[in-house]
Amino acid sequence: MTFKNIRPRTAAGTGSFKKLAMLPAFFFVNSSLFAADIIDNGTIKDIDTATPVTDYLVRNNSTLNVAGSTTKSIFVETGSTLNINGGTINADTGIEGISITNSTATINSTKVFSDTVGLVVNRVNNSLQGSVVSATNSEFHGGELGARVTGFSTLTLFNTSLTGTDVGSVGLNVRGGEVLASAGSRISGDRAGVIMDRDPAGVGANTLVLDNSTAEGRNGAAIVVEQGINATIEVLNNSTLIGGNGNVLEVEGASTANMRVANSALQGNVQVTGNSTANLTFNSASMVGDILRENGSTANVTLNNRSSFTGRLNNSNLSLNSGSRLTMVGDDRIGTLTLNNSTVYFGAPGVPRANRQLEVSTLNGSGIIAMQGNFQTGESDLLKAGTATGSYELAVNASGKDATAPQQLTLVQIGNNQADFKLLGGRVDVGTWQYDLAERTNASGEAEYYLNPTTRLSAGAQSVVALFQTALTVSYGELKSLENRMGELQADDKRHGLWVRAYGNKWNVDDGSTGVGYRQEQQGFTLGADTRLGDSPWTVGMLAGYSKSDLNLSGGTSATVDSYYFGPYFGWRNQDNGYFVDGALKFNHFRNESKVGMSDGKRAEGDYNNSAVSAMVEGGRQIDLGDGWFAKPSVQVSAAIIQGESYYLDNGMSAEGDDTHSLRTKLGVMAGRSINLGDTQVRPYGRVAVVHEFASNDNNVRVNGNSINNNLSGSGFEVGAGVMVSVSERLHLGVGVDYAKGKNIEQPVAATFSANYQF
Repeated sequence: MTFKNIRPRTAAGTGSFKKLAMLPAFFFVNSSLFAADIIDNGTIKDIDTATPVTDYLVRNNSTLNVAGSTTKSIFVETGSTLNINGGTINADTGIEGISITNSTATINSTKVFSDTVGLVVNRVNNSLQGSVVSATNSEFHGGELGARVTGFSTLTLFNTSLTGTDVGSVGLNVRGGEVLASAGSRISGDRAGVIMDRDPAGVGANTLVLDNSTAEGRNGAAIVVEQGINATIEVLNNSTLIGGNGNVLEVEGASTANMRVANSALQGNVQVTGNSTANLTFNSASMVGDILRENGSTANVTLNNRSSFTGRLNNSNLSLNSGSRLTMVGDDRIGTLTLNNSTVYFGAPGVPRANRQLEVSTLNGSGIIAMQGNFQTGESDLLKAGTATGSYELAVNASGKDATAPQQLTLVQIGNNQADFKLLGGRVDVGTWQYDLAERTNASGEAEYYLNPTTRLSAGAQSVVALFQTALTVSYGELKSLENRMGELQADDKRHGLWVRAYGNKWNVDDGSTGVGYRQEQQGFTLGADTRLGDSPWTVGMLAGYSKSDLNLSGGTSATVDSYYFGPYFGWRNQDNGYFVDGALKFNHFRNESKVGMSDGKRAEGDYNNSAVSAMVEGGRQIDLGDGWFAKPSVQVSAAIIQGESYYLDNGMSAEGDDTHSLRTKLGVMAGRSINLGDTQVRPYGRVAVVHEFASNDNNVRVNGNSINNNLSGSGFEVGAGVMVSVSERLHLGVGVDYAKGKNIEQPVAATFSANYQF
């Protein structure tokens, strides 16, 4: 009997394997040369730690069971079975560790050492049936090759290692077979981790599945596909490919590799040469590296389910689907680029870099193209396409700094354009101003899309103007609660009072002359105490309170103002004729914070503190109309000075506001009736007033040195209604609702809830 091809060897650097000379039968019959234990003709043999160390040949439907023993080489053939549960295999020089031919093996907790091949999973030439081997918690070490699996054979690894130990060695040779490595298995070789090549008969599936496992080429590629085969590779569930030469996959010799990567991250290059093809599909996975594609070869890359590719594609074809992304690392070319709800980044977001150019032969689909421009020099990233169809949003980086000399920036050039391009968010913020996207035909007849500067305020500038403007509405909203208290003093003759007001106000500010529109909501409370000065008509008091205002602008920009205030107030009333005069002085401290949603989706922030002083004087007459009815005409003058301040947003925008001045008059009348209901008195009322703002038309804000008039001057009106209820002689509760409308500003609701204790 003669054993052929027992020790196939890999010729370093060629990918072909040498054959050992045929070993004559006397190796197995002459004990002086090879003292093999032959298990034949259906025999079952069990060995353990007490069994002498020797070689084994298991054939003709026989079975060898190994339990913890140490042996030399084991050869299993012709329908036989090998079961190892704990053991060590130390092969003699030039002999494989374990060889399974047209048989099965279950190997557990075993270490195999050979200076040639650790494990062979094989079949007889011309046979259509291979071998099936399962290895768990085991190690296979081969000087030249950790393991080989030929056509129609299957090897399953569970937490098992295959190691080629010598220079030029390979961890695994998939020669037409199928290999599944899982649960932390590791395949390692010097020249390559895995080589997939042709079975001598040209048969077999050539399949490799790595599931939470690793393939490593210590000085070469992780996986090499060669000899014109069609290979299937799956890299699943945190599996890793390590290429000592920088390549995770090499496809050569007119071969085709279909590799699917799922829930794993690859780092390294894919090299496709010799008229070969690589079809790479990523599913919730990533790759950082380049496609090194030789002319005449093809690479097709598909990213699905938020997968990412960072690197160069070198004229490969790319399909981005379902939230996936490409991040360029330099100028690049792509054959066909297809986008489906995905994004192309011309560079990593937020990383300074030179401008880049992407050339695409055919662009189709829909998605986002994220680019960068230098608004100082007029340079920008550029997308060039031969033919384009579909619809795309251009996301261009925003800036808090103004361009020294605003220029047009060309972003896209298309030879045959049937696509639609627009800006993500509809604008680009550059310092104080916005840029729009425009289209034209250039001198070469290409459709060209470019950024064009406008005079509209950017989101950052709008937030700055709104914050400086809001201080007025904040201050007057707080004074409203004091106005109500003054009215109560005129209707009550008690000597002392304690009171609290909770209030909520809303304002809608139109774009107006500044181009700044926003919505403001204010909530707060005021506490106060007052006393009459003896038997005189004078009442004096002190108030203190807090309010918080939230501003919402377009594009996700918001701001907040925290206001703390206190001040004295007074009232004078003539009991005989109903004439009265009220007044108050209020001091504020504001804490202002803005959060700017910029056009590129980034957020800029800034904050500052300032103070204010405001005063109010109101005079009028309380007229008794009989039967509980009353009317109260009045005129009010109020003024405010709000401290100007300078501050910066963290995107580089600078803001400076002048002191804000306000002078406002209000002419109005309140009317109502006091209704006695036994121990309870109900006092419903209504009011209407005409308001005019004089002084705020000269309040200026400078954004990056650009002066913007912050103008809320003009006339308007107020209407309101409410009710006061005397729960007892001393305790009074009330609620009021107001509406106001002025030039460029509306107060759709102002609600006040009050409680007073008089004694």
